[in-house]
Amino acid sequence: MKVLLRMAFLSTLLITMCSSDPFEGCLQHTPPASICLSITHPYGYDSNTKTCREMPSGRCGNICNKFSTLEDCKKKCSAL
Repeated sequence: MKVLLRMAFLSTLLITMCSSDPFEGCLQHTPPASICLSITHPYGYDSNTKTCREMPSGRCGNICNKFSTLEDCKKKCSAL
């Protein structure tokens, strides 16, 4: 039960942090590959090239600029 409550709290926190501004996640810096893993969200918006692209599987840090599919990234960030 405690695990479910913690998961619900963390999910709510992440949704709240990432949904205040529709383009906020798109504009956050995407760090280079490191020791962290992001296998479930391999796509992100590259603000330097202004395109959605596959990111290194080892990126970490920015929790809002991660998308499961290229289409999800384009839907959220294409207006930039």
